Amino acid sequence: MSDDASTPAPRTPRAEVRERLLLAGAAVFAEQGVHEARLDDVAARAGFSKGAVYSNFTSKQDLLGQVMQRATNVVLGALQELVSPDIAAVEIADVVRAAFGQHDQTAQFALLAEFRAYALRHPEFMPEFVQHRRALEDGVNDLVHLWFGAHPEVDPGMPLDHLSVALIAANVGLLFDAPAMPGVDPGELVATLVEAIVRPR
Repeated sequence: MSDDASTPAPRTPRAEVRERLLLAGAAVFAEQGVHEARLDDVAARAGFSKGAVYSNFTSKQDLLGQVMQRATNVVLGALQELVSPDIAAVEIADVVRAAFGQHDQTAQFALLAEFRAYALRHPEFMPEFVQHRRALEDGVNDLVHLWFGAHPEVDPGMPLDHLSVALIAANVGLLFDAPAMPGVDPGELVATLVEAIVRPR
């Protein structure tokens, strides 16, 4: 007869441990800043000991890089679900509005600001920061080319590569300045920008 009290608790799968640590790392870095964040805090937020952090990541900088990789993947995944070549030209701005309404970017932007500040203070991390930002830019550029390629009737008014950069810059800039622009809706402004760009040939 087995004794339930002596039965070991099931071990958390490694993939789940890693995912919980990445989510906890993102939250702690965004709230406390990378410099102030402690791996003990990340482990506690995830519900593990600090040993679990070191079993999955070699250092705080390694964790930071992996958190940034995950954040990039999440943003690109959301955009890939959102942008489809079947979206009509008259609907594309409304899709942008809906996307901003569904996803609050505040925490995401706080995390990006921490990544950027850390990379500026630690030049050895800058290449990794640049790599992830370029991956995001390439993903957005692919989606812009995909949509405009399916809509030859629309004139973007500029090279598509430039348009991709402009859309990212507009989004980041609006989020950065949002506290100084009370009453301004970044999603509405980006959607209006898209409406201004998407014109019939």
